[in-house]
Amino acid sequence: MNSTATSAQSQKHDNVEWVDLENPDAELLKQLEQEYHLHPVHLQESLQKVQHIQVEHEENYLFLVLHAPIADALTGKITITQIGMFLGRDFLITIRSGACPSVTDLFGRSQQHQPTAKQCFKRGSSYLLFMVIDVLLDGISAMTDEVVGELDDLEDLVFDNNKSDAERIGKVRQKIVRLRRVIGPKRIVLQDLAERIDSFSGQAMSKHYSNNTKTVHKLWEEIEEAKETVEIFKDADFTTSTEQTNKILTVLTLVFTFTIPVTVVASLYGTNVLLPGGLEAGNWAFLGRYTTFIVLLVVSAVLATAMYIYFKSKKWF
Repeated sequence: MNSTATSAQSQKHDNVEWVDLENPDAELLKQLEQEYHLHPVHLQESLQKVQHIQVEHEENYLFLVLHAPIADALTGKITITQIGMFLGRDFLITIRSGACPSVTDLFGRSQQHQPTAKQCFKRGSSYLLFMVIDVLLDGISAMTDEVVGELDDLEDLVFDNNKSDAERIGKVRQKIVRLRRVIGPKRIVLQDLAERIDSFSGQAMSKHYSNNTKTVHKLWEEIEEAKETVEIFKDADFTTSTEQTNKILTVLTLVFTFTIPVTVVASLYGTNVLLPGGLEAGNWAFLGRYTTFIVLLVVSAVLATAMYIYFKSKKWF
């Protein structure tokens, strides 16, 4: 296939062609349909956000859709791109809904480095597809390892300080959710592909594809363990935050409660009625000039002490 469009590129080695497209337009899709006899529904599904749980076997090709996680260097988040793959006996077509560094890197290396091209193309299109899936799994494995490393860092933060780490835990949980969405469906797709590949290609490729299947099952176990770990961290952080909040509320409640007597007495003496020791009724003087003030302090202290003793007896703090 010859195309000058920047969204399409192709290379051919050992009579095997690899066509890689990113967000192709309708004209390119029509060209693919006619040149490689591809079903138009499959071409459209390559760009739709759907998840296939099995490989579709047509007369002259196998069709599958895989998802690949992409790490955003600026935000630290993981986004997901979709790749539709058409495997013919002498061609491989990859249609991507967005950038996928793993695939574009392998395409570039095989285009510019002859040993890499020989390794990828010499054993046919089925082995080329195996290599593409293998580099996708390598990328997922690297992200999974990164998440596990973040969990190790979080463990020290969650259990060794009294501050809330909810924001960091939330970001790691989001990564785990995205990786589970990518890894989960692959277990079925790659198992199905390993069972079909020999009959389609006429070569003994099932062992290679079975290795990919084992890899994706291992990744699933790792990401499930990470999911359980981050949930433990979330609960521990919530407990720590709740305890800190309760301690603060306890102190504030005690401070407020112990000031209630003073507030009540001050409120009474701030009203426009005659009270003993008030200005209009005349100050008390049996303890000297500040008798009224002393009486108010004593009454407040007695009431606050009584409340303290009562709270202690109830074991409220």
